[in-house]
Amino acid sequence: MFYKKIFLENMSQGARLKFIRENKGIELNDIAEYLGYKSNKPIREWENNVKSPDARNLPRLAEAYGVSIDAIKNYDFIDPIDEIYYPMWFEEQFPYYEFDIASCRFGGSAYNFNVQNGINEWLEMRKKRENHEITDQEYIEWKLNYKLKNPLK
Repeated sequence: MFYKKIFLENMSQGARLKFIRENKGIELNDIAEYLGYKSNKPIREWENNVKSPDARNLPRLAEAYGVSIDAIKNYDFIDPIDEIYYPMWFEEQFPYYEFDIASCRFGGSAYNFNVQNGINEWLEMRKKRENHEITDQEYIEWKLNYKLKNPLK
């Protein structure tokens, strides 16, 4: 089996939705049908950032794509998961970018502790991919379904 690497166009919600759909090999019409639309226009509008999926459709999209809702939502950085997903998506846009994430930057609060733990988990998975312990597809699936382990409140 071959894996075709899809590259992220930009960091927008629409580009991320398109990236996931194409990565999963799902057609626009299939998603439209799954969500109960007669045409694929709403999905194209989301992917082109003309509109955003509403609160009713976002969980349904996550379910259809088999990803965490955190992978496809708009990021406001109120939730620590946003701080973790943003560089993971950045890596898809710039796959050869070297990240220098200093742990001292994340000291103090529960928010920062959660971010640091998430970044550490991500860095472990990057090493596994680089060491060929997991495939590129397994790596992207892990990222798209990432959830914080034991978050502090």
